[in-house]
Amino acid sequence: LDAELSYVRNDVVNHYALSFNLLIPSETNNLHFSWHAKSKASGHNFCVEYKLGFQVDNPMAMAVPQANISLQGEVPRTLSVFRVELSCTGRLDSEITILMQLNLTINLSKNITVLNFKRRKMCYRKHEPEVKSPASDKNSSKTIFDPVNAAPTTSTRVFYISVGVCCAVIFLVAIILAVLHLHSMKRVELDDSISDSSSSQGLSQPSTQTTQYLRADTPNNATPVTSYPTLRIEKNDLKSVTLMEAKAKVKDIAISRERITLKDVLQEGTFGRIFHGILIEEKDPSKEKQVFVKTVK
Repeated sequence: LDAELSYVRNDVVNHYALSFNLLIPSETNNLHFSWHAKSKASGHNFCVEYKLGFQVDNPMAMAVPQANISLQGEVPRTLSVFRVELSCTGRLDSEITILMQLNLTINLSKNITVLNFKRRKMCYRKHEPEVKSPASDKNSSKTIFDPVNAAPTTSTRVFYISVGVCCAVIFLVAIILAVLHLHSMKRVELDDSISDSSSSQGLSQPSTQTTQYLRADTPNNATPVTSYPTLRIEKNDLKSVTLMEAKAKVKDIAISRERITLKDVLQEGTFGRIFHGILIEEKDPSKEKQVFVKTVK
């Protein structure tokens, strides 16, 4: 996942981000988390204590994850990074569900915040190479001809040849059936294209209906809806609109970036955020209104 994902921002827990059960690539064996505790109460002994625990659903395929920090302690005051190791045992093939639980406690209020991080990872069995014994190497170096085994060897060859001929016949029959199927599909597509061309004459007439797609703003009670600019696009022109034409159509409802001020982050996902913002009136810069702004990476 090539993105930054924050689970706690400005003392607010992002439950939307915690709900993701992210899949870890099989070649990834380490996870890194950044954390720090901000000191709010000046003059008081303010600290955030933590307890860390791990759980896997199949211990035969993956050992219990290990962290390079102690399982209990105090969250550092400066921005730090700790590592969690996810090591597969190599005994069997299985998808493992990992749960990392982090309990945070503020010593002043004794309120406990529980964070559950869910991950999934595929573990595969390791194939160990066969080790030949010295005795087998000595026996393989000597070639002994036994006339008794000559007949079974010949029959085995005949069996493999007959199996190969049967496979070749089945392969040829499959190719012939595939060619016949493609030929029939082409005939069906040709018939459909002829029927579509005959029925599309009535659809090629210019349409007088229009569809309203965008509105610049949500009006208040004092301003009627008709005073706001709208974007109207002909239905039969949707496929033929170029980039320059699209820019010209949305020019009337475009809002300058300088008029928008982003404030607090209300929601945060993997590829987008929703901000609380302020929009300055175009005609009267002294007037402001509260808006919501969604950004996308």
